[in-house]
Parts: sequence; C-alpha cells; structure tokens
Amino acid sequence: MRSTEMTEESRVKTYIEGFDEILGGGIPEGSVVLLCGQPGTMKSSVAFSILYNNSLHNQAETVYVSLEQRKNSLIRQMKSMGFDAETQNRIRIMDLSGIREELEKAETDETVISVLREYLQRTLKDSRCSIFVLDSLNVIDISAGHLSRRSQIFFLFEWLREMNMTSILISESSPEDIMEKGIEEGYLSDGIINLSLSSDDESAVARSIRCVKMRGTPHDTSFYSLQFRNGRFAVTESMR
Repeated sequence: MRSTEMTEESRVKTYIEGFDEILGGGIPEGSVVLLCGQPGTMKSSVAFSILYNNSLHNQAETVYVSLEQRKNSLIRQMKSMGFDAETQNRIRIMDLSGIREELEKAETDETVISVLREYLQRTLKDSRCSIFVLDSLNVIDISAGHLSRRSQIFFLFEWLREMNMTSILISESSPEDIMEKGIEEGYLSDGIINLSLSSDDESAVARSIRCVKMRGTPHDTSFYSLQFRNGRFAVTESMR
C-alpha cells in the first residue's frame, strides 16, 4: 500500500465539476466515504468516474471491487459513458461477485469481509493503490457468518483506515436510515455523499447530489442538481 503523510491540504478530487468546491477542494485524503442512494442514481458511475479521472489526470493507482456486477458488464457500462478502463491501466477492476455463492456452498464461518481482506492483501501487496471503491456494502448484510453485522462493519472500517487509502463504499441505504436508525457505517464513516432522484411528472426525472457530512473540510450540505453530459458529471444550481 502507498505510504503518504496526511496534510490538511491533501485532497482527492471527485472531478465532478463544481462539487469539489462544495467540498472545500475535494475529499480529504485517507477518508472512508459512503456513497449512498436508491437504485438508478448512478452511484457506480459516479464512483467509477472518480477513479477514472484520478487515474487520467493524476496517474493514481486505483481499485474497483465489484461484489455484484460482473467485470465484463461493468467495463461495457462504463465504456458506453466514456470511461474506458481498458485505456487506463492504473484502474484495477476486481470481480468478486461470486464470493457470496462460494461461501454459501462451502458452509463456512468465513464472511465476505474476511475473504475480501485476504484477497486484497494478497493481490495489492506491492501496489501503490491510493483510491478504493467497494460496490456494494449491502452484500455484507447477506453473509454474516459467525460475526454480527456491527462487528463486520467495524472490522471493515478499521482495516480500510490501516490500508491508508481513500475509500468509497457504495450503499443503497438512505442517509435518513444511516443516521436516524443508527446504522453503524453512518457513524464510522468520515463522509456521506447522497445521490437521489426526484420527479415532478412522469416524463421529467432529476438527479441530485448532497454532501451530508465530510470530516476534515468545510462543506455545503445543500442539494445540488447532478448532470451527466459529454462524459462528465457536473453540479449546477442548489435545489433546496
């Protein structure tokens, strides 16, 4: 893993036009951030675009771990949006979508997190990976093994911080559920970015983005319109 010294100025840019300014320059380096929202809010696309642009502009080595979508399907989807992972050899896509089925067949006490940790420590031993995406956190709920969900989540967050990477964890939980119902990751995470959908009528659907919290940087918690045009995400006017 990469060994760097944290400074107050260290930031990982999202490269979402207008959003890094809202975050005071970007995500503080080394943070563990939840990217949450309902299906269809482009969570995977936003997360992948962060990796893609950091690889393109900063030569950052990054990792995208998929626990649900197959690698070939993910590559096709992102390529159709203008994010060609095959041309950015610093993006490593790990297809671990079969972990859950393998654990169920083996009838073992191992959990998704323990297998994920072992696999990543082995494959990233000599890597300089600086940004990590896990898609998605919800798979952990399905295979608890002998540990409670609370224990698994705590274990995951502590391990990610030890790895000294900026981590983005995709979740389909709403920020209301995360904060109001006391879901563990809401308190353990350094930041929460929420993507949402709204509709005034059947033909118009609007996407929005909001930084619910972000430790270590001043930030605006307003909702902003999220647009995707010509291979780039951008925020426009405040929505509320």
